[in-house]
Amino acid sequence: MTSESTSGPGPGLLPPPRRFNISPRLMTTGAIIAVLAVGAVGGAGANRYIQKHRPQAVLLLEPAPIAQLKDRSPVAIKGQVAEVFGNKFILQDDSGRTLVDTGPRGEGGKPVAKGETVTVQGQFDNGSIHAIVMTRADGTSEAFGPPRHPHPEHGPGDRPGPRADRGPGGDPLPPPPAR
Repeated sequence: MTSESTSGPGPGLLPPPRRFNISPRLMTTGAIIAVLAVGAVGGAGANRYIQKHRPQAVLLLEPAPIAQLKDRSPVAIKGQVAEVFGNKFILQDDSGRTLVDTGPRGEGGKPVAKGETVTVQGQFDNGSIHAIVMTRADGTSEAFGPPRHPHPEHGPGDRPGPRADRGPGGDPLPPPPAR
């Protein structure tokens, strides 16, 4: 018998699997890109955290009459507390009245007393002020934090969401009554 060399596998045999040969240079480049990507994502997250918990700068504004306030603008007003509703109160001066919202930081206790004279700085929007800083007649101040985000959280307009066919608690709404 003569020995014949065959270049392929015998009948019914599969060729051996090919191995990827990745150069060390390519591996190093991939590792550097991965480290840079993780660093960029981590840096963006850290920046967002710092901005959220960083003290906010407050403009020192001259108090203006309530009747002259303009929507979506930083304002300062000085007046007397007419009514208190939890973390909200009505502030009035000679020109008018407005609602002042102290936000979640004002919920723990009564931020003001009826009849007290205060100066409030904040953001005026839709007829009310979202308080950032309040200064009492004795000169003490209380910070309430930045105003709410101006964009709606659930999307623009009155469009129903993807689960508009659901009632409270996620239960399907009953079918309309038959006529």
